[in-house]
Amino acid sequence: MDETDSDPTDGDVEAVGSAVEDYVDGHGDVEQLEQELEAAMNDPTGSDTFDAVAASGAGTGAAPSTDVDVEGELTAGDDGLATRQEFQMRFALAQALGDNLAVDDEDYYDVFSWDKNPTVEDFYALALRNPYAYAVTFLEPETIWRDPPEIVDKGEPPGDGTQTQFEADVDDIIEETRAWHYARRAHKLAGIGKFGVLVIEFNDIDGHEGLGKPVGNPDSIIGLKPLSRASISDVRVGGPGTNRWGEPVKYQLDFDDENETEGVIQREGPEEVWVHHTRVIHIPSDELLDDEIRGIPRQKPVYNNLIDVERTLGAAGTLAYRAAAWGIHVNIDKDFQLDDNGDKLREHLQRWQHGLENVLRTHGADDVKSLGGEDIDPQPIIDPNIEAISAQTGIPQSVLKGNETGERATSQDLKEWYGKLGEDREGFVTPQIVREFIDRLLRYDLVTDPQGEGYSADWKPLAEMSESDEADIYSTRADALETWLKAAPGVLTPEQQRDFMDSGDLPTELDTGDLPPLDESNSEVSEQFEGQFPSGGSE
Repeated sequence: MDETDSDPTDGDVEAVGSAVEDYVDGHGDVEQLEQELEAAMNDPTGSDTFDAVAASGAGTGAAPSTDVDVEGELTAGDDGLATRQEFQMRFALAQALGDNLAVDDEDYYDVFSWDKNPTVEDFYALALRNPYAYAVTFLEPETIWRDPPEIVDKGEPPGDGTQTQFEADVDDIIEETRAWHYARRAHKLAGIGKFGVLVIEFNDIDGHEGLGKPVGNPDSIIGLKPLSRASISDVRVGGPGTNRWGEPVKYQLDFDDENETEGVIQREGPEEVWVHHTRVIHIPSDELLDDEIRGIPRQKPVYNNLIDVERTLGAAGTLAYRAAAWGIHVNIDKDFQLDDNGDKLREHLQRWQHGLENVLRTHGADDVKSLGGEDIDPQPIIDPNIEAISAQTGIPQSVLKGNETGERATSQDLKEWYGKLGEDREGFVTPQIVREFIDRLLRYDLVTDPQGEGYSADWKPLAEMSESDEADIYSTRADALETWLKAAPGVLTPEQQRDFMDSGDLPTELDTGDLPPLDESNSEVSEQFEGQFPSGGSE
């Protein structure tokens, strides 16, 4: 569908644009903008595209997309529809992106040749061809899933070392289905567009016809299939009273290979299949904002920077090639008479230029000069874009560029990066992917129920400490322990002392029954007390 197909009528754009410009420029408030939009959009004779999008339920609390595939992205029931004014306001805001910061009264997206509405295919292609786009799209999930989580029954005593039946059942299914392998791939693919899916193939159906029905009584999981937004043709969401308001009810999926361009692999069966939501784990690209379904494609906030880097690297390569293929300048003596108007000399020079002759004959030439090229340095253009990409994504520049300076994994930027990924593990990956999968196993009685109150997903730390770091930590704990035991001998049992050295955690209860009286005359005790509770005030 062409971009012009999703435009409102000219009158709509003009009316909405007037209000939006005030809003974007900070000269109008939101209430005034809403009033003006309501008045401007009250005319029911709008474009067919907007009516079609509204009828398809592009709303349901979701932000209508300005992508070229907006019509087919989400479809809802008759209830919970987005208002036409809301959609047109968002469209006008998107259009104002280019018009608000104009260069000589031109749309600066046109001036800089930036695409206002890159498609999921654009994101996919760039991720596979551009190293920085690949890092932006795939590096975070690759690092997060470096060590998959361990599913722990909360009923298991800490440090027991034995598995509960729930843990054993989960481990068996994960190993048989390679669940975390497919979860990692699905997480990577989800970031290409606004969302992706992980399809679970249960053994409760025969053939593809049953995929559109709710899961019945399966005995096992046959397989898993990760798909990106490029393979999702349509999504139907529920309306009010359906228990799925604003959430997917079924998906129309294309199971063909997303990267197959040679036509070698041919899949049997229909090209597209409707799949019920109980057979699908929905994975947004990132944390959700005002939408329960769609996140923001990982490349989108930095897409302009990635394109500028791509252009710069391409231009630098072209210029470097031209500079390397230097030419020569032959100045013929004015008194020398060239036979056949110099055609033989011209042919000879061309043959020498292309390496067909290794001797350059310069008879009659007064002077021969080499036309050497100049060195091309793209870094002054690339570096600011890398800084912008790093600032937005949180990926350290040393990681985007490669570890040029040999920095250790405990450097500050990597600690912050791993800290961000640790938060994403707990706040996004665990509830959106890990728990969704384990809960399906419990819902369909494929595993035994946990003994305790549920289960937890435990991840290994991403950052590993060096031997020097560990030695510093043990030294600090030993000094603290020595000071405490001097001040209050016997306050910690030998076992509690060992636990403190290993974990750094103090016991919740201390053995104070046989403590000797505090010797306040001891200079070390006085110094420690004064350090903790310094005397203040004036004499």
